[in-house]
Amino acid sequence: MSKPWAPSHVSEVAKGVGINLRISGDVKTRLVSLLQLKLKEITQNMELSTLEKDANRKTLDDPSRTRLGFSRTRGLMIDEIKDVESVSSAAVVAANEELEAYLQSLLSLASLEASSEKMGTIKSRHLDLVLSSINSQHLQEDILETNNDKSGEEIFEPNLEVLTSVSLRNIVKQFSGKKLENDAIDELVLLYYDYASEVEYKLQKNINAGDVDGVKESYHMFEQLMMLGWMRRILRTASEKADSQGSRTIGLNHIVSVDPWS
Repeated sequence: MSKPWAPSHVSEVAKGVGINLRISGDVKTRLVSLLQLKLKEITQNMELSTLEKDANRKTLDDPSRTRLGFSRTRGLMIDEIKDVESVSSAAVVAANEELEAYLQSLLSLASLEASSEKMGTIKSRHLDLVLSSINSQHLQEDILETNNDKSGEEIFEPNLEVLTSVSLRNIVKQFSGKKLENDAIDELVLLYYDYASEVEYKLQKNINAGDVDGVKESYHMFEQLMMLGWMRRILRTASEKADSQGSRTIGLNHIVSVDPWS
């Protein structure tokens, strides 16, 4: 029989997922038992699903999706390390999770670029647009950091065409004082693009129609979007909803409950 995790180790893991309160000794012990029961359930379900997918398979797999190869990632990491001697399994898993999140982010943004052209296929030019925007954002962040170092004061007046997960987290710190859960960040990026696309469409429509008042209104909305007034409102409202529910983080349910057009 394999030995379970030590209660002290489970306590350290809890800190890594954002639990900063002290955990009593008896709770630590109970958590070990609860994790064992949950792992038993996960393993049994995973085994059934693995065999349903491939009845002849002899190795437990993640049947829900294909992941980046563990050995390939570990080998590539070993090629890069300089001051340590080996790469742990935990490091490989963490790296794969970050790589897959990066892949999801790139393809989500590229999908939006393709959709804006009414295309059903992501082309190289769509990825180039995403990478160009991300590189531009990194440059803006470097300039912002340099200005902060020089002045000793926080300067936060970005003019963004594309919001990345990194920039969104920075915005949240400035506007709401709360952490944003990952699925809420993804939803906010999509919401931003949907809103920006609609504003751009209305602006062009009003220009073509010669509607001066409509152009002024659409331009004002576009200006608010670029100056992050829209983002301030969304985050402020979502933060208020989180406060009303006693939540210290902004979750997906708080974002989707906000009307972007109000």
